[in-house]
Amino acid sequence: MIEITHTHEDGTLVDGTDKGDGTAPILKTHGFRWFPSIKQWGIRNSRDQAARRLAINAAAEALRAAGHEVTVEIDDTPRDNATVRADKHERLEERRTGLAAKGQRLTAESAALHARSNAMVEHIPMGQPVLPGRRGQAHRNLLNRSIDTAIKGSQVARQAEAIPDRIAGSHRAEARRERPDVIKRRVDRMEAEVRGIDRRLARLAPGPSVVREQYEGDRATLLTRIEGDKELLEQARQEGQFGQYSRDNVHKHDLVRIRGQWRQVVRANAKTVSVTTGYSWTDKYGWEEVKGLRCAHVEDAEQATAETATD
Repeated sequence: MIEITHTHEDGTLVDGTDKGDGTAPILKTHGFRWFPSIKQWGIRNSRDQAARRLAINAAAEALRAAGHEVTVEIDDTPRDNATVRADKHERLEERRTGLAAKGQRLTAESAALHARSNAMVEHIPMGQPVLPGRRGQAHRNLLNRSIDTAIKGSQVARQAEAIPDRIAGSHRAEARRERPDVIKRRVDRMEAEVRGIDRRLARLAPGPSVVREQYEGDRATLLTRIEGDKELLEQARQEGQFGQYSRDNVHKHDLVRIRGQWRQVVRANAKTVSVTTGYSWTDKYGWEEVKGLRCAHVEDAEQATAETATD
């Protein structure tokens, strides 16, 4: 009995396969991959995504045609954003911990290789010449093994030295995903995907179908993610990290700080701001990209308020 299951917590997994039972080529053909860490077949990046029903059903039919008994169980209930984010953070921390441990192992391995390299030649006096021909062959072979071992130790050391940067990069990438401007662009992209799914659903023939179930699963997942990200944006707005700049308070010729640079406003639109580039064209950014404002209107208003208070 082979069971193909899908949940948003675990993704798409296959139970009941054995090595050499003929299932591997079939599953691989339909997009499944072997996960050594859990010793199961599954679909990559299927956790917290709608089930890929077409691939799952095609794999199940192919397995049945090959003589296997197969059951399929799909639970496409999306998890809330807080749970998804916490779960993803936990997995990232586990990977970072694993990387740190790997770095320690590589450092120890490098030290051992260099020690072994030195031990090979420590009994040879400094400056001892290598005799020509067969008389010096053993000496020459020993030197070559020592050099090869030292080179391998240096290669391993470079791998260990790269791991802290990989861990730091993982932290930066995770922090970037939580930035309000990145969240806003993600929401816009997902909302566009939902509109595309709605158009495709409208073109489908009436009645149930696997394609309709696939679209509806994708749509439900996207709506859950959008709702959670909008809650994060609202929290950032209340904390003053997002949403304080718009066409209501930004005017033509004002200066706005975008990606660390002050740029002059050419046009303030409903969802974007166009700024100068120093060339004949302009750049367009979403309002979530604006991190600062130098506005003569605001400065004049603040000055007038200050003078009134003084009077």
